[in-house]
Amino acid sequence: MTIFDYISDILFNKKKASLQNIDEENDFSPFLVNRWLSMYSTSNALICNTINKYIGIFDNKKDIFSLFYNLFNKQPYKKINYFKKIKDTNKEELNLDIIKQLAKSRELSIREIKNCINLLNYNKA
Repeated sequence: MTIFDYISDILFNKKKASLQNIDEENDFSPFLVNRWLSMYSTSNALICNTINKYIGIFDNKKDIFSLFYNLFNKQPYKKINYFKKIKDTNKEELNLDIIKQLAKSRELSIREIKNCINLLNYNKA
């Protein structure tokens, strides 16, 4: 079973089918389940934040799964969007190309151009 099967059993299906062999499974990670459940909605995030305080009390994964199962109501299915950082790699590549052109035209090194930019605080654009 994957982590998403556990999440669907907790939120959408409300089946305890995955509870039978949860101690043998290495796929069940309480941290990841908690994280994905909190990304479903803000009300789930509040519940997950409360669970974080008391999750250390439980010894086995079966009890933790039961806690998740009993605390969350059945909810309509929706895709859970994962929050991730937006990378500006294109902007960095463009800046590097401009720096290379400046270094070539001014007959300076790339390091010297970067130092000048940092000195002038010119890279806020």
